[in-house]
Amino acid sequence: MTRAVRAGMDFITALDQGSLGRLRRACAPDATWWVDSGPDRAGGDPQVSPSGSGRFPLHGLMRMDDKLRLMGELGPGSFPTGCRQIPRRVIAGERDCVIEVEGHGVHASGAVYANRYGFVFDVDADGLIVSVREYLDTVHAQQVLGTDSAIPPRVRLEGGDTRPPLEPPAAPAPSVARALALWPALATGDVDAFESLFTETATFWTDSGRDRERGRLEGRGDARANGPFHGRVPIADKLAVIRERLASAGYKTPGVTVTPHRLLADGDLVAIEASGHADFGDAAYQNRYLWVIDTNHDGIVQVREYCDTLHIAELMGYADEYAG
Repeated sequence: MTRAVRAGMDFITALDQGSLGRLRRACAPDATWWVDSGPDRAGGDPQVSPSGSGRFPLHGLMRMDDKLRLMGELGPGSFPTGCRQIPRRVIAGERDCVIEVEGHGVHASGAVYANRYGFVFDVDADGLIVSVREYLDTVHAQQVLGTDSAIPPRVRLEGGDTRPPLEPPAAPAPSVARALALWPALATGDVDAFESLFTETATFWTDSGRDRERGRLEGRGDARANGPFHGRVPIADKLAVIRERLASAGYKTPGVTVTPHRLLADGDLVAIEASGHADFGDAAYQNRYLWVIDTNHDGIVQVREYCDTLHIAELMGYADEYAG
């Protein structure tokens, strides 16, 4: 187990136990915790908004001390019986790692909170966490946890994501090469080239907003029943919807330009942090992703797309997905 995985798993265990002291001890003094920010795209950019958006639960970047203080104030009243955090899969690096997690608890309102997360951890030379980035279903988080906070107004991130693009490796492993080949095809709207990278039995998962059952990680979703929030579906179904959306959804660009910013590979598993952009004329799609891509010698067998679902819902008109 690498130092990053050890630190990340300790963090998830402490989160599961509700131990703020253990969370604090796992982190360096200047550690930060980031969660995306819904329609306020500038509020989720650490360079533009280094103190975050100030909105809970979709706060952008926060100092770890401030985040833990907020959790101490809100946690016991929000989840009287606790909120479980169950790790499902790890992509290991020495100084960074990705841990996929399922969370479950009953909110004080009586609403069931059942989110799915992709946590990205960075650690220092002493194995202390310096950065936590938490990708989750922001529609569901706002629906359950944001009951006292309004949906933020739409704010465009002028100039696009401020993070530098990934410098592709000179001689990537086959798994990395396949993962990185997805984005040029998607940007040009070449769905056939996109399709060619997958195996015939591949699946594509993205979370499911208000319909929590459909978004189960190993469950069966429906590409057409819930707008863009479909759960785990066969790649053929996903591709059919992509073709229809590119033809009819008001795109002013050929497709969605995805810019990788960070890559972590662990054998056949590849995790990529990225930003996406598409022009809708009077609005811009500007999402932030954690893609977890599972490959074998024949191609890509599974994609899991963690992103800001609330941004999608607000921009694409799925008001029922986030209205309280």
